[in-house]
Amino acid sequence: MLLFCAESEKNSDVYRLLALAVEGVYKIPCPTVVKDKYGKPYFPSEPDIHFSLSHTRGLVLVALDSAPCGCDVERPRPVSPRVPERVCAPEELSDFTFMELWTLKESYYKFLGHTDRPFRELTFRRSGDKIIAPDPSLRARLYTLSSFQLASLSLTSPPDDIKCLHL
Repeated sequence: MLLFCAESEKNSDVYRLLALAVEGVYKIPCPTVVKDKYGKPYFPSEPDIHFSLSHTRGLVLVALDSAPCGCDVERPRPVSPRVPERVCAPEELSDFTFMELWTLKESYYKFLGHTDRPFRELTFRRSGDKIIAPDPSLRARLYTLSSFQLASLSLTSPPDDIKCLHL
């Protein structure tokens, strides 16, 4: 998996970043993006190129992989104390901050493309330095970049670093 980010105030810039990443890695023009019935974007003409997109005010994020993947970025912000109780299992909150869990769960949701299971049931845990996802065959990683919280999830190894590009 490869991760790319760029500073941006426009959510639509995530597609510009996707194009730069695809062109840089695969040396092809960015294929047409289509969304499946659940809204998950994909390349019909390039089924071996998997990607995930995320954005928040100030940063856009793209994950590229040879296997399904998910990524998420959030700007830390105050949340109502009731939100973690609704979306996190109590044991998770002893291992992670709420923003870490939120980005992990969003990454997992994007990996799947959809789920009928509530976020509270998509439980993550730590075992030493390793993050154990709801599906133990997946590899998850957390990142902090400036004030942003990021997460990635894939069947392949997450990268150690994120390539920052200029749009």
